[in-house]
Amino acid sequence: MGEKTGLRFLIAGVLLLTAALLIWAGLEWNGENGWLLVSLGVLAILSEAFDFAPFHSYRISMSIALILTAGIVSGLPGIAFVSLLTAAADHTWHRKPLYKSAFNAGVLVIAGAAFVGVLEGLSPVYGSSGWLAMLGPVVMGSVAVFAVNSGLVALAMALEAGVSFIQIWSRNFRWVLPHYVLISVLALFVATAYDRWELGGLALLLGPLVASWLALKQFVARSGRIAADPSQP
Repeated sequence: MGEKTGLRFLIAGVLLLTAALLIWAGLEWNGENGWLLVSLGVLAILSEAFDFAPFHSYRISMSIALILTAGIVSGLPGIAFVSLLTAAADHTWHRKPLYKSAFNAGVLVIAGAAFVGVLEGLSPVYGSSGWLAMLGPVVMGSVAVFAVNSGLVALAMALEAGVSFIQIWSRNFRWVLPHYVLISVLALFVATAYDRWELGGLALLLGPLVASWLALKQFVARSGRIAADPSQP
């Protein structure tokens, strides 16, 4: 009973903070980069349709790269827009209780807000043309995204199952940090290309994003086959 009460409080807290961040994002929105955000949103919807699950309770898609790209270019409004579309697509493609989808949407927005906060705090050139100077802050921001995302999701899973948070986090999320770092760097390159060549640059650098996603997907699929039948090459 205590775990279920804790889970309800966690979900309520996440949703309240998300509502505040969405209001803040709406106040900050100035109408810039609209076509970019629409393009990233459409790609996020497609990404959710073709994601994969290395674990029973954890899925990987390229949506996080698209959310971070939106954050680099458009700040919190971009994070909010692409995160909400991602969560809606996830709910559509992978049916789950509405409260879980709402929680996941909130986690994406909060993690993205942490990313933008790190960029604004550490990068003096945030929002300017000095994109490559943002490499360090972007990597640090990806660590913040990983910490918030994995921490909140693992806590919810632990409360729901009544098991140890450390056990859940270690089993499902400990290995994912390099993925977040790589995706953040690729997101920075995409944002750089958009800054210089607009939507043409976005199309040009989507290749590395898709290639990294396919490589990871193939690795997970091959690992699953070997685990099921060690005799396979």
